[in-house]
Amino acid sequence: MGKKEKVRVQICVGTACFVQGGADLLLYNEFLDPAVLGGCEIEGVSCLGGCKEAEAKDRPPYVRIGEKVYGNVNQEMLCRLLAEATRA
Repeated sequence: MGKKEKVRVQICVGTACFVQGGADLLLYNEFLDPAVLGGCEIEGVSCLGGCKEAEAKDRPPYVRIGEKVYGNVNQEMLCRLLAEATRA
């Protein structure tokens, strides 16, 4: 059986995302379960473009997990999304 590929995660750290919670998401080492953290490849990116393309219900901070972009992400939501993504 082959090694499972890590889930690619991008946290937007553009100005709007950074000041609206993205900075807190960058502290993922402090709040993510180590087993979940080990299954992810996480990086900060300058912009995911969510502010330009988002529906009215979506707001910063934005996070891309795989190919899907999520808005309104907080630490609790990130934990849940990554737990689901690493189980899949």
